[in-house]
Amino acid sequence: MRQIFCCDISTILPQQEVTMKAFSVFDDLPSSCIEMLESKGVEVTLLPHGEERPQGDALQQLFHNYDILFISTAQKMPEHMFEGIVTRKFIATASSGTDHIHVPESKKHLVHIANATHANRSTVAEHTFALALSLRKHLLEGRQTAFEGLQKKAMSAKPVDLFGSTLGVVGAGGIATAVLNLGKAFGMHRLCWTFHPEHHDNLVKDGVEMMSLDNLLKLADIVSVNIPLSESTRELLDANRISMLKDNAVLISTSRPEVIDNATLLRRASLCPTFCVGLDYDAKSVVGQWNTDMLNVIVTPHIAGGTIESRRRLFEECTRNVIEKIT
Repeated sequence: MRQIFCCDISTILPQQEVTMKAFSVFDDLPSSCIEMLESKGVEVTLLPHGEERPQGDALQQLFHNYDILFISTAQKMPEHMFEGIVTRKFIATASSGTDHIHVPESKKHLVHIANATHANRSTVAEHTFALALSLRKHLLEGRQTAFEGLQKKAMSAKPVDLFGSTLGVVGAGGIATAVLNLGKAFGMHRLCWTFHPEHHDNLVKDGVEMMSLDNLLKLADIVSVNIPLSESTRELLDANRISMLKDNAVLISTSRPEVIDNATLLRRASLCPTFCVGLDYDAKSVVGQWNTDMLNVIVTPHIAGGTIESRRRLFEECTRNVIEKIT
């Protein structure tokens, strides 16, 4: 395993002789992050290049052996992983969401989570519109039509503008706001639903119309789901709400799969070719529920927030946040 050592820990642990130790499940943690940790006296171990990222018991063992653990959303940490923890631990997750980490109440005074809530906002918003444009402009069908040497009249429908259409965003956090801002740039009428609209006067002042979730689903031409997973949002878009969407609507989700009844959503897309779906999920969550002949469906394997640029920003933001917690 690659290790980076720094012996001067006086700035953060003046009364301790033992250096804090960090383990990264990423074999490509940027040198800028390593240098930030090194400057605070943290000894860093990286996953050996090309080795499979640890899960389950292997991940739990690393968590017990190191003070700081760098993980992704793929590393699930259920409550039992925290059994036996008696010293302070820091989990740095290169993600905005933290629902993959389940710290028991009895351990919350010892375990601190550092995530990255700003780094990929614009990146996910871009991916949302990439999906919306691909579906609204019928790019998959257009590509297939051209490949077969056919003319545009052979296509089942004509492309549709984003300009002048209605965008409905489920959520009002950082990513949702970035989606709404892009909607403004495209000249769209913008709707928004959130649990606490009173906290988002900035959106209202910018011309966003706040309304009930049901009304948003009925009115929007394009619905973008950008809301964290919680007990209150699990299957927020259930079968009943999916039925409220227009037959020619486009539903985009970059949220966790559990926020939507995906089986019902994709079944509707299979029965109604004008109803379009764009999902950015762990592919396993919807495997077998769609196929590549459904040109009104695009599923990407949870890549919306993972560009080269945003990946570096995610690492650096969660590193800065964990340093703030250990100092």
